[in-house]
Amino acid sequence: MTDIRLSRGLTLCLMSLVCVPQLALAAFVPAIPQIGAHFGAGESDLSRSMVGYMAAYAISMLVTGQLADRYGAKRTQLAALALFAGASALCLLAPNVAVFIAGRVLQALGAGAGTVIARLWVQKDLPQRERLNVLTALTTVIAVTPAVSPPLAGLLVQYASWRVLFVCMTAVGVGTLVGAVFLLPADEPHNRPQTAAGRQTTGPSAAPGKGPAGGPAAGPAPAPEPPLHTSSEGPLTAYRRILGNRDFTVFATAISLAWCAYFTFTTYSSHAIQVGLGASPVEYGALYTLVIAGYVTGSSVAKRLGRVRSLELVARLASSVAAAAALVMSVSVRIWPDEPLSLVVPMAFCMVGVGAMFPTCQAGMMRYDGQHAGAASGLFFALQMASGAAYTGVTGLGGDPEFPGLAVAIALPALALLLVCAALMRSAAERPPQGPAAAPRPAPERQPGAEPERPPVQPEPSATAAAHHEKHGS
Repeated sequence: MTDIRLSRGLTLCLMSLVCVPQLALAAFVPAIPQIGAHFGAGESDLSRSMVGYMAAYAISMLVTGQLADRYGAKRTQLAALALFAGASALCLLAPNVAVFIAGRVLQALGAGAGTVIARLWVQKDLPQRERLNVLTALTTVIAVTPAVSPPLAGLLVQYASWRVLFVCMTAVGVGTLVGAVFLLPADEPHNRPQTAAGRQTTGPSAAPGKGPAGGPAAGPAPAPEPPLHTSSEGPLTAYRRILGNRDFTVFATAISLAWCAYFTFTTYSSHAIQVGLGASPVEYGALYTLVIAGYVTGSSVAKRLGRVRSLELVARLASSVAAAAALVMSVSVRIWPDEPLSLVVPMAFCMVGVGAMFPTCQAGMMRYDGQHAGAASGLFFALQMASGAAYTGVTGLGGDPEFPGLAVAIALPALALLLVCAALMRSAAERPPQGPAAAPRPAPERQPGAEPERPPVQPEPSATAAAHHEKHGS
């Protein structure tokens, strides 16, 4: 059997692409009070600037999906990385808060492309059963980056300056851009090659046009998959077609709700813990790392469960864990209102469920594997980020919520996630992948030619008749 996997260089490149936006998001959080004080802006204003960041992130992913379909993934990604590096330098040199926030918006526009394009390469180069492992590796990077960056950012802010953070972000943007030039394979915007660049094929059938033993191929070559970059349909028609796919819609809804719970904590916990309870940036970074440890645990569990259980079952289990932990949090913050761990410990368990949801939902979305793949990937992540931006914007209308309000704001999407997974994924959980087993004829794609005539209902008479006909030469 042919073994298809991403090359090591491409895998490292994709991991760096998904690392960039997480670094820009998580490293900023411990610095919010100091940046606000430097510019004379209110901390609530800078917290709400996170909403603008997420809105720009969502727009970036919508645009990236369309541009990747039209111009190719590599060109789109290189332009986005150049924008991210330039925007990071703008934040570094910003003379006032308005310029700084503009730089953050531009950062988000550049950073969002990697989230889409990394998954697009996975979808393009790997069969369905191989995707969950790579997606889990990517989500682990996404989780480890915000686990490591807040404590380091807290140290820099406390003992140096918040501007040093943006020196680091500029350097990361430039370094990732240089790496992508050499490691991200070229791709054609209008034609997808039959052997996709960046995949490494090992096994007897590696040579094109050769059979298993290296001789001429027996039979016609397999039909190439539909090109990812060609479409005569406009964006709105493409989105209607994508949203008509049940798997895409259900899993996009689920990941959006999981993200609302995660992003609400990320947006407002800095104010609640640092300003409300007087924790230092280093202490806040350590608490944030505890929460992200739950995310990493959930991603690892999803990887193992996904090998033996359906995606729908994994999603239902994960949503149950997230909802239960969020309910416990709503109680614990009222019992211990001055203790940061009353919020952080239940949130860490909630993130076990959220961390399991992310790769599971991404794998479910990739069942949509046809035309407009770039637009589908962009729309999926745009819906996720836009939902987080909208939800945190609404929950912050009265100012940054304190512990009780923050716990309720996290619990609401977690409970909605449980309802979606229980109600909408239940019917799909036991669905056979290739259609009903009782079908009288095999599906066209499942026609190995093994025993086409054996199943007709009378095996014994059939065998006897065949012997009789052979004996009499008829």
